[in-house]
Amino acid sequence: MTALVVGPPMLDIDLLTTYVICGAASCAGALMTMLVRTSDAGLAGALRTASAGFGLLGLSLLQLVFGVSGPTSPPMLLALAGTTVGLGILGQGLARLAGTHLSGPLVAGVIGAALLAQGLALQAGALALSVAYTGSLTLMCAGVTWGVRGFLLRPRHVAEWLIALSMVGFLLSYGLRMALALAHEGPASIHHAYGPPAVLRLLGIQYGVMPVVVATLLLSVVNTRLAAQISHQAMTDELTGAMNRRALRQQAPGLVSRSLASGESLAALLLDIDHFKQVNDTRGHAVGDEVLRQVVEVLRSQLRPEALVTRFGGEEFALLVPVRDAAAAQRVAERLRATLAAHDIAVAGPPLRVTTSIGLAMLGPDEPLESALRRADQALYLAKQGGRNRVEVAGPG
Repeated sequence: MTALVVGPPMLDIDLLTTYVICGAASCAGALMTMLVRTSDAGLAGALRTASAGFGLLGLSLLQLVFGVSGPTSPPMLLALAGTTVGLGILGQGLARLAGTHLSGPLVAGVIGAALLAQGLALQAGALALSVAYTGSLTLMCAGVTWGVRGFLLRPRHVAEWLIALSMVGFLLSYGLRMALALAHEGPASIHHAYGPPAVLRLLGIQYGVMPVVVATLLLSVVNTRLAAQISHQAMTDELTGAMNRRALRQQAPGLVSRSLASGESLAALLLDIDHFKQVNDTRGHAVGDEVLRQVVEVLRSQLRPEALVTRFGGEEFALLVPVRDAAAAQRVAERLRATLAAHDIAVAGPPLRVTTSIGLAMLGPDEPLESALRRADQALYLAKQGGRNRVEVAGPG
C-alpha cells in the first residue's frame, strides 16, 4: 500500500485579483491624502499631486473587476495606460515632498513617451507590449527613485527612508519583470507578468499592499512636518523670527550643559532699543516692526550659531551667549552695541539708525537662568540711567 505524502498547500494568488486589490488600496491612498489639510503651500501641493496619482492608479486597476478577456483587451489596455500615468503623477508628488522639483511639462513628456512606446509596441503584439510596458515603468520608477533620493540619503524621519526604499522596491520589481518578459518565449500572459509561480506570488503581494503602505508613510512624513511647524511657531516670535521666552526656557538648559562640557562660560545679555517709542510715534508702527526685524538680523550675524536670541518683550531682547570668560563677554556686548549703532536700517523713507543699551551678567555656577537675567536687567537699568547706548556689567551673583 503506497502512502500518500501531502506537502504544505501553496498559496495560490491570482495576479489579476491582486491588481484589483492594488486598485482598491490606491483609491484608499487617494482618500487618505485628500483628507489632510495644511496651510503649507508646498505640502498641500505635494499632497494634491500624490492624491491624483493614487486616484488614477486606483481607478485604472479597479475597473479590472469587471473582467479581462485577453492581454490586449480594452480593460487591460486601460489598466496599463492608467498605471503609467498614475505612477508618473504619484512620483511627481513624492519628489515634490522630498524637495525635488519635477516640472509639469517634464513629467508630461516622460508619461507621453512611455505611452507612445507602448502604443507602438502593441502593433507588434501582446508580448512586445509587455516588454514596452515593463521597460517604460522601470525607467519611470528610476526617475521617481532619483526624485526621492533625498529621503534615502538624508532622511529626517524613518518614514522618509521607507518611502525611498519602497520606490527602490518598485524599481527592482519592474526591472525584474522586464527581464523576465524579454526572456519569455511562450504566448503572452493576460496580466503581462512572467516568471516562476513563486515570483508572481511575491509580485502579487507587493502590488496588493504597497499603495496603502506608501500612503501611510506619506501621511507620517506630512504629520511629522506639520508637528515640527506647530512646535516652531509655538517657540518663535512671529514678527522677528527670534525665539520667544518659552523657547529660551526650554533650550537654555541644553546650552548650559554643552558650555560646561566644553569649558566655556555663559553670558546673559539684556538689550533694549533706545527711544524706540519715538520711532513708532514719528515713523509709524510698520517702520518700528521693520527695525525690530533688522535688529534681530544684525544680532544673529554677530553671534555664533549656538547663541540663543530671544525677543523678551517689546523692544527688549535676551541673549544667552557662550564665551571664554567675562572679558570676552564684554567684548561681545560692545561689538553688538557698536554694530547696531552704525547700522543703517532700510525702511520706507530715510534710513534709520538706532542705539541700544545692554546689561550683561555672567551666569554663575549652579545659578538659575532667571537669576542671571534679573542681574542683567539691573545692569540694563544702570545703562539707561547712565545715558544709554552703553554696556553695563552686573556684579557676580
